[in-house]
Amino acid sequence: MKKINILKAIVDLLWIFSVPVVLIIIGISFTTFFIDLSDLSITINTLDINTNSSFSKILFAISSLNYLLLIVALYFFRKVLTNFVRIRVFEEVVISSFKKIGNLLTFSGFISLIISIIGTIYFEQKVSLEFGLNQHLVIICLGLFFLVLSEIFKIAENAKQENDLTI
Repeated sequence: MKKINILKAIVDLLWIFSVPVVLIIIGISFTTFFIDLSDLSITINTLDINTNSSFSKILFAISSLNYLLLIVALYFFRKVLTNFVRIRVFEEVVISSFKKIGNLLTFSGFISLIISIIGTIYFEQKVSLEFGLNQHLVIICLGLFFLVLSEIFKIAENAKQENDLTI
């Protein structure tokens, strides 16, 4: 039980630090459309974004929204950990939160992969194919893992209900 409390403390700390960052990112995202920020150097996923063109501003806004998806997934993970600490493992809230986390992470992983490919083509004018493990694939796999975990918990909840009904 001590490990879950440590994990919850770490996730809560991440949440506390990410909330002000969300407000800053939303503010910068909107200001890029109205104010010239060409002096500001913005780097997302190792891509230096030039805020002079409208296409790069759109990519930056999409990347910001993608970051918000990760923060929402972190919120649902906090909900799951709160239920785990209270020893409410097979609640419907836990199962639905796992499914939401999985969908958010999978969607976010695909968005970041597409942004990375488009950004490399647009900003660096090169097309490259790299094999290996990158952050986008890890996020997609993590999202799929949470979706599988949701299904496993749903099966376990049904087995628990059947077990509670039998004498």
